Amino acid sequence: METGWKDSVKKAGWPVLSYSVISLLAVVLAVVRLVVRGEDSDVKVTWWELLQLFFVPALFFAAGYLATAKCGLKKIKAQTAFLAAMIFSALLLGLWYVWLDGYVLCNLPAAECGIAIDLWLRKRMIAYGYEYTYLANTDMYRYAVLPLLHFAVRVLCWMCYLWGNRKAVSRRKSK
Repeated sequence: METGWKDSVKKAGWPVLSYSVISLLAVVLAVVRLVVRGEDSDVKVTWWELLQLFFVPALFFAAGYLATAKCGLKKIKAQTAFLAAMIFSALLLGLWYVWLDGYVLCNLPAAECGIAIDLWLRKRMIAYGYEYTYLANTDMYRYAVLPLLHFAVRVLCWMCYLWGNRKAVSRRKSK
């Protein structure tokens, strides 16, 4: 019975630890982005934001791979990973509407990963209230588009974690 409990803690502990480390790296990415971008108020997608679009999912892939390869985790079921990603993302989505400051702290990896898409969407012109305005100036963007973008990016990142797990398991079986 005790080994089952230890396995459960190990299975849950590695994703939590991985997310914590990736969150710290996301803080570094955000600081570097602010240094690279400077005080420029013009919202343009630069090479740094495009790099982050691929770098953060690569971090999740590496975390899934390392957790499986180094710590002997078993193959994660796709349904389990997808359901856990959806529940985690739904909890953070709810946090968006309840406590925005807490959401920002918990959501750094998804925000840094999706910053290129976010910046691109902000400058889209739409007809809103009988006038043309930027999408970022609407309540629809703040309360629907941006939280759902982060939701999708979080699920994508956790699927990269699953992919890393699968690659490590297949490599272990081939040896």
